[in-house]
Amino acid sequence: MIKIKSQLASLRKELKKHSNADRAVNEKRYLKSPYRFFGVSIPITEKIAKEFQKSNKDLSRKDVIELAKRLWNSEYHDEKKLGTRILRLYPEYIDFRTMPLLEKMLNSSTGWDLVDDISIHLAGAVLEKDKRAFDYLKRWSRSDNFWMRRASLISQILLFRHGKGDKKLFFEFAEKMASEKEFFIRKAIGWCLREISKSNPDEAFYFLMKIKGSASGLTLREGAKRLPEKVKILVSGRRDRESKKGKS
Repeated sequence: MIKIKSQLASLRKELKKHSNADRAVNEKRYLKSPYRFFGVSIPITEKIAKEFQKSNKDLSRKDVIELAKRLWNSEYHDEKKLGTRILRLYPEYIDFRTMPLLEKMLNSSTGWDLVDDISIHLAGAVLEKDKRAFDYLKRWSRSDNFWMRRASLISQILLFRHGKGDKKLFFEFAEKMASEKEFFIRKAIGWCLREISKSNPDEAFYFLMKIKGSASGLTLREGAKRLPEKVKILVSGRRDRESKKGKS
């Protein structure tokens, strides 16, 4: 068992030691975040997380989860990020029981970097272990919070990269969201299709053609990025546009 308060103080001290005022201002502006920033780089954040894990290899599940919760509830974006990175270093504790916490973290996220970290590396790890977690994705896909909808799409991205995952469920979500105006949804659909195309190019192509009439150019370009050039033209309709342009 560890003393949570002393560990939090120690971790904050490390973050402050590596703070960068200029980076803090730029990151806050870039991420449009309401939180405060120390301006610590991702490599340094990961180093702090790894050093913590190395010194606390036998930390109990209860303590890891409690520490992550406390870090997440911080007013500093850097501490939230550190909390997600520490969780990733205890994969034995990232299971179905962790999903309520991940859902809560996602619901209170305000930017893509935290959402992507939690979705891809934490929720994604649970999905690989326990199919019951897919029920969470179904709920997230119906959320009014577009970050939750993004999470429902990208949580499978590492599975797709290796030819795994529930593509049918993803296609169901993506078809319903294809006409959305939100950039982060459009980008997410294309990103996932790009990963699917690496192991299942035909499936990616057929789905892109299916949503071609309603999806944004961004989604189509991203989704077809790994497909052959002649297929990209079919997806984007570029040849048709060029032909019409030549006749005008």
